[in-house]
Amino acid sequence: MFWQIVRKEILESLLSVRFTLAIVFSIVLFAASTFFSVDRYRAQSQEYWRRVNENLTGFRRQSDQLCKLAFYEQNAYRQPKVLALCAGGSEDLLPGHFTFDGFDISLPQIAGQSNFTLPRFSDLDWAFIISLVLSFTAFVFAYDCICGEKETGTLRLILSGATPRVTLLLAKYVGLMLTLAIPLFMGLAVALIILIASGAETAGLVPWARVVGIVLTSFLYLSIFVFLGMFVSARAARPANSMAALLLAWVVLLIVIPSLGRLVSDKFSHAHTPEEFQRAKSEAQKQIDDRFISGAYGPNAGATGSNRDDPSVNPRGRAQGTIEGTEALNRVVDAHHERMLAQAEAGRRFTCISPAVVYRRVCEIIACTGIDRSRSLYRQIKTYQQNLRDFIISEDRSDPDSLHILFDDAPRVAEWTTISHKPPSFEAVPKFLERDLALGESLGLAVWDLGLLALFNLVFFAGAWISFARYDVR
Repeated sequence: MFWQIVRKEILESLLSVRFTLAIVFSIVLFAASTFFSVDRYRAQSQEYWRRVNENLTGFRRQSDQLCKLAFYEQNAYRQPKVLALCAGGSEDLLPGHFTFDGFDISLPQIAGQSNFTLPRFSDLDWAFIISLVLSFTAFVFAYDCICGEKETGTLRLILSGATPRVTLLLAKYVGLMLTLAIPLFMGLAVALIILIASGAETAGLVPWARVVGIVLTSFLYLSIFVFLGMFVSARAARPANSMAALLLAWVVLLIVIPSLGRLVSDKFSHAHTPEEFQRAKSEAQKQIDDRFISGAYGPNAGATGSNRDDPSVNPRGRAQGTIEGTEALNRVVDAHHERMLAQAEAGRRFTCISPAVVYRRVCEIIACTGIDRSRSLYRQIKTYQQNLRDFIISEDRSDPDSLHILFDDAPRVAEWTTISHKPPSFEAVPKFLERDLALGESLGLAVWDLGLLALFNLVFFAGAWISFARYDVR
């Protein structure tokens, strides 16, 4: 009896106008999304590799002297990801341009890869289509699955036999999910055909494993709306009332609550303004200048004579003060960057009562986009800085003419030879290259959000079952 009910649900949906519209919308939206995303990815990739080559060429020019490598201001850019078509993560609005040398790092900037006049428009990616369009489609399929059959008398006829209510409820759920899977898979099939035909970089198992992860997460997400639709249908007396209630729930969960995130983050999580940021840097620098004046770094630490053997200069004292000053300024930059990201996340933590927000966050983590990627990229650059300094220190040890003092003062380094001026092997010099999190690491970051999606399913299933168990089918 279970599979007979499932088959009945699917056949009724297949013959309806709403199913035809769902197929058409799914194919058109997935095709358009993938086509424009792939075209955009190509353009951004060309620009990205041009910038990378420019940075590498400039870096190579500095390899005639070891000391120059430490002071070369490198530019790192966020690499475009083909899986951004699955979940773009609003990356064009996140910092994607990093300027740094072997000692300090500037505040990350937006890379400018999008039209700055359109900052409020959402990306038409797969996560957007599934979270909004297909979630509403789930409501359209489920709104009359209980109350509609009561109105026609079918529900009373089925339950007059030996079919338990739980069997009927689960059969309807399976039938609705399989019906919903058809437009989803047809849209994804068209999208993948366009993606493969475009020749985009999808080689290897990992990108496809990430796509599979996003698809499975999508089913977990859509299941929430099927259960919610069944719950409301089992509480409503007529299909029209059910549809009205579900439309209101859809607007609140997917539009109103996510829109409140910005207001909440601005209210409860304050990030420094540019003026406050500059003031914090000035205060940090003033503290170091005061220590120089007070002699905290030894006598003559502030002197800048050209002869390192002149007793009126103190290379090691100046180096100590300069290093502390650089580290203090870097801490200000790190704190400001972290507070900017924390402010963005504060709104998301509030809006996690919306399944759509949680779902998008999972998709972004799996696709390696969004806020988590921005934070990871910044940390990778900081790690690279340390690796570059370690390389310079290691190479410097073999030069007897060097004082073996690594500090951030290019004129004094050149005059005093505190770092070797001999040329290193450029092939051995560390180069920065962004690394994606492994799939296991991504799933580890997403485990709590996946658990929250599962909790939504459990809550709405319990609500649907309790309501249906008490439902009067007469």
